[in-house]
Amino acid sequence: MDLASLYDAWASRLLAYMTTITRDRHRAEDALQNLFVKLATNPPDLMSPGPYLYQAARREAWRVSKIRPERPLADLEVIAAESSDPAPLIAAIDKLSADQAEVVLLHAIEGFTFKEVARIVRIPADTAASRYRLALDKLKELMRRD
Repeated sequence: MDLASLYDAWASRLLAYMTTITRDRHRAEDALQNLFVKLATNPPDLMSPGPYLYQAARREAWRVSKIRPERPLADLEVIAAESSDPAPLIAAIDKLSADQAEVVLLHAIEGFTFKEVARIVRIPADTAASRYRLALDKLKELMRRD
């Protein structure tokens, strides 16, 4: 798959994922641009690009996050676009830890299995499942309050 096709197929989902990690849309856009520049200069041979791209996106988003101070997550509309009123969900996800929000995005939104999430995030699959369960419990509690 050529770079343009990879970008067209994956950029919006990777941006949402990177926004979850960086908690800043602009930093996520910078990280996404950096990622595709690296892919252009050293293209990998990919049979299944999803897990590779998410691992690379995660590394780049964390690298960019360490450069600048963290700001609260403000732009999860990309993820909640199908909901009639995404505001309460966005506010609730923003209150999750970055680790929990990352697992929720990868599993619930992107559809990765816990094993795939574990590979991307570099944690055991049981830890991914546990973070997801705890995040869902917290989201339910937060949504009830609001």
